[in-house]
Amino acid sequence: YATALASAPVLTKSATASAVFALSDRAAQRIEGGARDAKRTLTSALVGLLYFGPALHWWLAMLTHYVPGRSIADTLVKTLLGQCLFGPTITCVFFAASLVSVQGLAAGLARLPGKVRQDLLVTWASGLCFWPFVDLLLYRLAPVAWIPLGYNVASFLWTIYLSLQASRSVP
Repeated sequence: YATALASAPVLTKSATASAVFALSDRAAQRIEGGARDAKRTLTSALVGLLYFGPALHWWLAMLTHYVPGRSIADTLVKTLLGQCLFGPTITCVFFAASLVSVQGLAAGLARLPGKVRQDLLVTWASGLCFWPFVDLLLYRLAPVAWIPLGYNVASFLWTIYLSLQASRSVP
């Protein structure tokens, strides 16, 4: 993994995120107890591959550039920025991808504002019970090059929840 990370960092992080998102969705589907939905799992994998992996790479690069330290204050700034900017953005992207996958481009995007109104705040609030602890742990203790892997590991649990939230119907 370290060799792949050094030679192709974005691709490695994206492939890892894709696998994690797919496995998380499969776990969410098992929790729901319905029939296996391969299209939903593929959608989750594509969000990991095409959005989360690259976005996490560039987000962490920007954070370490503008807030390079590991002090408590620097760690809190990174955590606050992630919770206010990165988290809600990935949640909206995940919701959009889920809706488009099920309902098609036009209908899915038309339902996105309702989905955001219905579920973004509760999902974000739930994330505040999980992600700040992950942020504090990774930003303070993990070597910078390994922080994305730490996020991908934590994302396994979070994306189960996110997948369950995304699959909720919109009134």
